[in-house]
Amino acid sequence: MTRILTLLLLVIGFFQVQLQAQFIMTEIGTRGFLNTPWDLHYGPEGHLWVTERQAGKVVRINKESGARDELLLIDDLYVDSRQDGLLGMALHKDILGSEPYVYLSYTELVNNEARQKLVRYTYSKEGDDGSLTDPIVILDQMPASNDHNSGRLVYGPDDKLYYTIGDQGANQNRNYCDPVLSQVLPTQEEIDARDWTNYPGKILRLNLDGSIPEGNPVLNGVRSHIYSYGHRNPQGIVFGSNGILYSDEHGPDTDDEVNLIEGGQNYGWPNVAGYQNDDSAYDYCNWSSSANCENIGYDKSFCPEDATFQEESEFTAQNFKEPLLSMFAVTDSYDFNNPDCTNSWVCRPNVAPSSIGIYESDAIPGWKNSLLVTSLKRGRIYRLQLSEDGTEMIGDTTQHFYSHNRYRDVVVDPDGNSFYVITDETGRLSTQNDLGQVNNLSHPGMILKFTYAPSVATVESFAKQITIFPNPASQVLYVHVSVETSNFTGRILTSDGRTIIQDINFKAGENLIDIGGLTSGVYYLRLQQGDEVEAKKLIVF
Repeated sequence: MTRILTLLLLVIGFFQVQLQAQFIMTEIGTRGFLNTPWDLHYGPEGHLWVTERQAGKVVRINKESGARDELLLIDDLYVDSRQDGLLGMALHKDILGSEPYVYLSYTELVNNEARQKLVRYTYSKEGDDGSLTDPIVILDQMPASNDHNSGRLVYGPDDKLYYTIGDQGANQNRNYCDPVLSQVLPTQEEIDARDWTNYPGKILRLNLDGSIPEGNPVLNGVRSHIYSYGHRNPQGIVFGSNGILYSDEHGPDTDDEVNLIEGGQNYGWPNVAGYQNDDSAYDYCNWSSSANCENIGYDKSFCPEDATFQEESEFTAQNFKEPLLSMFAVTDSYDFNNPDCTNSWVCRPNVAPSSIGIYESDAIPGWKNSLLVTSLKRGRIYRLQLSEDGTEMIGDTTQHFYSHNRYRDVVVDPDGNSFYVITDETGRLSTQNDLGQVNNLSHPGMILKFTYAPSVATVESFAKQITIFPNPASQVLYVHVSVETSNFTGRILTSDGRTIIQDINFKAGENLIDIGGLTSGVYYLRLQQGDEVEAKKLIVF
């Protein structure tokens, strides 16, 4: 019962998405100004630093003028897919002082195989012209793939590097016969031989020279670079000022995770996606265990008869740690083929979290201690409110900055009033109502700046002008609108997100909705006016 209540509260939280603050969007650069931007940093002297994944460039952008300064072009870069190339970047805390170092992760070709490596560069500049020179490889020969490389890199408050390696897309699509290694830990012999084969599905912790820190956890009797494991595709990691490390990672159609990362902990993949004991919407079918795998066409809705099949609740690990949030967790009854969706991809409730940021300023009322999750699929940023000590989620989850763009990464201006977001050059995303697909991006390959506008942020939410009654209800529902509104629509959804009644138009005063055809249960009245969205819980008997 506790798990059911938790899931219900999460559903409520994700539908209660009123925008409590207003923002002004401005563009930095023009369409295609950036070539496959991947990692974004608020760098020294107030510049924005960006890695360009496919071009293999590091560029420094003047946030006011948009002037672009190319710092580095990597000449041994290898790119074969949308998920390899130049990925993560970390800036040394003393980059303008005695240690002017920048750390990069990129893919190279070694003996005709893709490998990932971490390289340290030295930053220097004369006037407005900067450069990254003197490359020193600190760790190489790491696994790389055409899928789920992850590759996020951060400089920790303990003067260590933290780096994410995805599960390499194993057990799905073109890699469906490859075993998932997220639960496989290296032997001492492998570490001594600098064999990093079993590093996929992990978050690493490294000394600045690439060596293994003495304080790293000992797992199965072995100390390695591995800090945590059981990950799928963790594309975002960020430290809070309290020293807590947070991560988000892509789920398999559902259960995108936001995690609090602790050393030595197991985050469950591929045995668990999201919450372990709900046994909902995910079971682990190990395709690689089928003797006939190569001769069977991959189908995610099917599991070969001789393949290992396991429900989430069957997984046992004493060091398993559940996520802070499993985003859009749904039940087994969720309709992935909702006829209201334009295709099955849109119907999947995952958001494709591409990075994570943290907001710790007092500048925007009510926003302090918030995680910011960028979404490739939904074209928006999800704000997750944290408790004061940063160890729990509290309150509602809100969504902001919707546009026809795939958001790749976000940083916060030190003044706390502005956010910078880089966008993909190509790709698809869902419409704002999450029922259709957008193929033409409005700001491809750019930096978007969202600035808090307190002069309009004090306007009362339109949802506070609306009351519904009776509740619980049967046969009819009344919606009272207290003031004149425009472009105000609504729809009724089931608790797992399926639209039952759509295209409801409202006017000032009393509005009647016929709900006689609804079966008993919990529903949500989703209200929308412009970019502002709110949902009210409705019980039908």
